[in-house]
Amino acid sequence: MKSISIKVTVWSVAALLISLAVFIVVANNVANRSTRQDFALFNRVFLQEAVSAYQSGGQSQLSNFLGELNRPGGAEFHLTDVQGRDLATGEDRSEIVRSTMVDHRGFSRSHGVFTFGIPSKDGRYVWLVSGTGPSLVLLAPFYVLLLATVAVLYWLVTANIARPLRQLAGVVDRFGHGELTVRAKTRSVDEVGNLGRSFNTMAERIQTLLTTEHQLLQDVSHELRSPLARLTFEAEMVRKTTDRDAAATRLRHEIERLSELVATLLDMARAEGEAGTVEMGEVDLNDLLMSIAEDCDVEAADRGCTISMSLHETVNVQGNFELLRRAIENVIRNAIRYAPSGTTVEVGMQCESDAVVISVRDSGPGIPNELTDKIFDPFFRVDTSREERTGGFGLGLAIARRAIRIHQGDITAQNASPGALLLLKLPKTTATTAPSVAGKPQKSV
Repeated sequence: MKSISIKVTVWSVAALLISLAVFIVVANNVANRSTRQDFALFNRVFLQEAVSAYQSGGQSQLSNFLGELNRPGGAEFHLTDVQGRDLATGEDRSEIVRSTMVDHRGFSRSHGVFTFGIPSKDGRYVWLVSGTGPSLVLLAPFYVLLLATVAVLYWLVTANIARPLRQLAGVVDRFGHGELTVRAKTRSVDEVGNLGRSFNTMAERIQTLLTTEHQLLQDVSHELRSPLARLTFEAEMVRKTTDRDAAATRLRHEIERLSELVATLLDMARAEGEAGTVEMGEVDLNDLLMSIAEDCDVEAADRGCTISMSLHETVNVQGNFELLRRAIENVIRNAIRYAPSGTTVEVGMQCESDAVVISVRDSGPGIPNELTDKIFDPFFRVDTSREERTGGFGLGLAIARRAIRIHQGDITAQNASPGALLLLKLPKTTATTAPSVAGKPQKSV
């Protein structure tokens, strides 16, 4: 049987039939015992009255007395002598008398008919009572009605159990065919509800892993373009330059950076798929920002702009150095990409009570207010033609946001008029803060 409703209903009805059979057997045994005991009590009274009627009025008065007792469909009562002759009708009932007097039990049962035989105290008379017990045939309609009622009730109960299971099976089937966002609607707190919630947890996990894998491929294709281009350039320089040692050093440096990049992408993908697997440590944001500014200096000079930094002396956060470096570098390079020639990309850092906020502002065309959150979506471009000209694919800020969120922080964007302002907020572990450098000359890189 493939349906749990039918299976439970069949087993329930079978259990009811077995219990009914046991009940009938027990009831018959109880009836036999109670019949012999209870009937004997009040039939002795009838015996005395019948003997009195026969002795005082003879056969006619006995017949009147028995006529009041013998009702249609009920038990039959007779008074006989010890030889078995019916004193009211004269019929021979000796066989019945003998059957009831076997072993002095005074009771016999045959083919559903029971008979009592009670002798009088003086031994001259025998009181006979015969009748039929409860008939299964007569009770059969009631049994059928009871079985039908129980079957319907069990069907309703099991259908209520099977329906959420069928719905869950449908959700699992849809998930298996690629609908990764489908989830089970679980409201109950029973085993079926727990099963649905377990499936939802598993589905979330699988969706995260598959999404992470897809995003990793996007990130790799985006992040490897620039290092590979530089490697190609350095390889060509090795062939042409006379200072091959310096060219080889630069080439080795680019290879090391490329290896670090691949490891960082893998770490970020693993972090999204396996929480808590990224190695964390104390990171000095001052040193990190200065290092990023130096790396971005060539690109800023090529665009004709500068990088201005306003930093505190020492601010530490708990995080992964390479992930944070990649996130902040993507934001700064994105600002350089849109900064007009002759302008400055402003990088600042402010401490709050429990967080550190890194700000990056350019003086470019800015971001429309309705798009300030969409710019962090993969492949999203505010201006498609400008993004293609700069060689981006719309993944740098998406990578930055995921890296910052791995560190329990967040990144937001605002329209600065002119330009765009991006704020990177990170939880602060320890911060030893000297007076802000705002009062000192800003460092331009």
